[in-house]
Amino acid sequence: MPSTAIRQNVIRNARRIVVKVGTNAICDAQGRCDMEAIARLADQISRLLASGVEVTLVASGAIGAGMGELDLPARPRTLPQLQATAAVGQGQLMRSFHDHFARHGVKVAQVLVTRDDFENRARYLNIRNTLVALGEWKTLAILNENDAVAVDEIRFGDNDIIAAHVANLLAADLLVLLSVVDGVVFVQDRQGLPLAQGDQRVADVEVA
Repeated sequence: MPSTAIRQNVIRNARRIVVKVGTNAICDAQGRCDMEAIARLADQISRLLASGVEVTLVASGAIGAGMGELDLPARPRTLPQLQATAAVGQGQLMRSFHDHFARHGVKVAQVLVTRDDFENRARYLNIRNTLVALGEWKTLAILNENDAVAVDEIRFGDNDIIAAHVANLLAADLLVLLSVVDGVVFVQDRQGLPLAQGDQRVADVEVA
């Protein structure tokens, strides 16, 4: 079977999906949250949920939302300022998700994590149990790095590694990385071991 047909078959039959949306996919050129982009994302994920697909969302964008709330003319440069901006923006980001998903009758829940949480067995199990319970309640879990106490996303990963960990934790059929970056995407853990990778540019994703 050609590789394109294999990919299409995987997408068509996936019943449990982790979707990771990067900062640039939901923020404008000035770094502020793009409400139209969030509305489109909410619409497409809601359609997936309505079709019976289990979806978990990993979303960046807290810094962009914080910039808008604080009316900052440019992205802060120091790490403490970035963390503070993210702390302000996380609530605004969740409010935007709440409002847009509510239009489709979808409830949302915030789950803030760090990469260390996935390396500690007790915390790993706590995350999984929480996500499973939210799924049973038909509530969309929205994960982001807790930037007030961890800085991996700010410095390096834009949540790619967290998304890969979540996909592994949930035994997801599919991990979708939504980004505006062209070309090859490789996700590695701290030891440089591959967690996820992609080999082509995806121009559009549409629910059949």
